[in-house]
Amino acid sequence: MAVNNPFKITYNSTAIGGTSDTYQLLGPYVIDKSYRVLRVVFDVIVVASNASTLRSLSDTLETKFRERDKNLEIDTGSSVFTWTAGTHYFNPVSSIAKSGDSETDRGFSRAYTIAIEAELPSDASGDNGLLEIKSNVGFEASRQKTATIEGSYTSTASANSKANYLANADTKINAILAAIDGTATWELLEEDFDFDRNTANTNFVRQYIELLFKESESALDDTHIRDHRVIFTDLSQHPADSRESIQRLRRVVGSYECSIDIDQTTDLQAAFTDKVKPVILQTFKTTFSPSVFCLEDRKISYDETTKKLSASLQFLYQKEGGEAVVEISQSCAYREQRTIDYTPVHSSSNETAAYADPGWATIERVWTRTVVVLGDETPQRRIGGQTASYNDAGDFDSVGGIKIEGTREIVEAGWNIVSNVSQVTERWMGDPTEEEQIKLTSLTETVVERFNQKPGSGGGSGGPIRPGGPGTVS
Repeated sequence: MAVNNPFKITYNSTAIGGTSDTYQLLGPYVIDKSYRVLRVVFDVIVVASNASTLRSLSDTLETKFRERDKNLEIDTGSSVFTWTAGTHYFNPVSSIAKSGDSETDRGFSRAYTIAIEAELPSDASGDNGLLEIKSNVGFEASRQKTATIEGSYTSTASANSKANYLANADTKINAILAAIDGTATWELLEEDFDFDRNTANTNFVRQYIELLFKESESALDDTHIRDHRVIFTDLSQHPADSRESIQRLRRVVGSYECSIDIDQTTDLQAAFTDKVKPVILQTFKTTFSPSVFCLEDRKISYDETTKKLSASLQFLYQKEGGEAVVEISQSCAYREQRTIDYTPVHSSSNETAAYADPGWATIERVWTRTVVVLGDETPQRRIGGQTASYNDAGDFDSVGGIKIEGTREIVEAGWNIVSNVSQVTERWMGDPTEEEQIKLTSLTETVVERFNQKPGSGGGSGGPIRPGGPGTVS
């Protein structure tokens, strides 16, 4: 016989109380409700007419109230409160325990305590499912800022937690980043999120970094580029030259590493050509102020598996204010030879005895140099009435206080040019495909001067070298 009860609790399509004469509410029910959790606890007494029916009813009740993700309805007689799984509450779990009460567990009745617990949506106005969020700000040694932001979204009546996260997190996080530093430009480096079985809860972690250097030629934050590194290495060398204040050609390597955002593009080669190369070139020009330059070497790596790009460009350049001569090495050497006529003299005590009479001597000065100039230079003649006339290399500098004295004219006494070798080698430096090149000209010269005196002008004793006594050897 049914026992009418104005209260009825229904879970998993199984009603407790109300008009049921088998599943009756025993005492009041308890509702524990917080911002995040709903918990309903109530006692049930199972009433049957025989042991077999009691067992069957008990088994059904235990089965129905151990299942999860089911709807809940509480009917108070005048009002009905409904919680639909996935809409009004999430991840509901029910548990059932036999009470073991001697007052109820007798005859063909049995008492149970049932607890239903579920998560409630974060549905405060304007939250859009945002349950929790926290931020951590770090500083590198350079005081460059990093920000780690983590939090969680819940499902709401209109969308699951993942959809709420994807639709609303950017706006919320951008506001936080602006509060950290409104003048900084932030870039998302890493993003992780996970969601549960019913997509009722989505937890996320994002890491941002303050951008200090532009990612492309026209943008500090380029949508195609992520996590970039720009490094310039000056490889300048300053070996000795034979002329003061020579500005040699210098080398510098510009390196760039980044990831490519595949939501924007998957073409790594186009990213290098359109984004990476122009910013390396622009930065090189701005930083090192070249008067002339060329791209001497480049190494580009395309990692197609992770869409990462690394580039290394080596530039050869002359710093602004340099002259056409970029290298010079020069030397001057004396080359002397002479002949002596020896007249042996017999001597029992000195087998090396001999008269030494002067013959003739050759005195030459050998000038050698290599000059490297930017642009053009021509080989030079110096003999046959020709005078050397250079573009930028200039004539031989003085060495050790000595300077070249021979000219195109032959002098009777003094220094005359007797040999001249002047050679030019032209080279074009740099990548010829759509790049600037540098023309270098190497001028290599060897000039020989010979010294003479007019006969009878002095410069020696003029006679043979004789020992002390005539015809004797001491």
